[in-house]
Amino acid sequence: MNTTHRAMLAAGLAGALLLAAGGARAQGIEDKLRSQLRSTVQELRQLQDGQAQLQADKAAAEKQRDDALAQLKTAQAQLAAARGDSGAGAAAKRALAQERALREQDAQSLAKYKSSNEALLAAARAHDAQRAQWRDDVAARDMQLTTCEAHNAALYRVGHEILEAYEHVGFGAIVASRQPFAQSARVKYDELAQRYGDALYAGKYDRAARSAGAAPVPTPAASGGVAAGAP
Repeated sequence: MNTTHRAMLAAGLAGALLLAAGGARAQGIEDKLRSQLRSTVQELRQLQDGQAQLQADKAAAEKQRDDALAQLKTAQAQLAAARGDSGAGAAAKRALAQERALREQDAQSLAKYKSSNEALLAAARAHDAQRAQWRDDVAARDMQLTTCEAHNAALYRVGHEILEAYEHVGFGAIVASRQPFAQSARVKYDELAQRYGDALYAGKYDRAARSAGAAPVPTPAASGGVAAGAP
């Protein structure tokens, strides 16, 4: 019975040992699993944190990208505006240059017109002065012509009176003058009378005949001297 009791005690002790060994082994596995679980959870948290950081970085990058695009659009708009302004400025400069060129051309044309006008005015004044001089010359010549006509008429009248007086001198008066060769003297006086009569008629001034182109015949200014030396 003791043996049985011992055997049973030994069996119980062995079972207890087996149970203790199995429990220790199970405890070790549980600890290992828990440790692995903690490590996995930690890694998962790290991955989650990394993913959140990546998302934050992505959002920041996208924001930076959007900001950069907005700035680019703004810069492009400003550049287009600047180009538009520069184009408008260039067009304005070209228009101003054309206007200046037109003004210079107008100024040159005006100067030429003024010069031509002044030349025409000077020529007109010169022509007026010349016409005035011609009028004065014509008036002076008309006055001289009138004076010459008056003198010519007076001379013609005096000469005609002298011839008429000579024509009324009879042969008896010539004989009474006791000049030799009375007959030849009479003939000589008749010839002189005819000659002077022709000269007086030819020397009488006729304005209509002068205008028609008749050649003037000089008046016998020396008739008085010849008549004085004839007797």
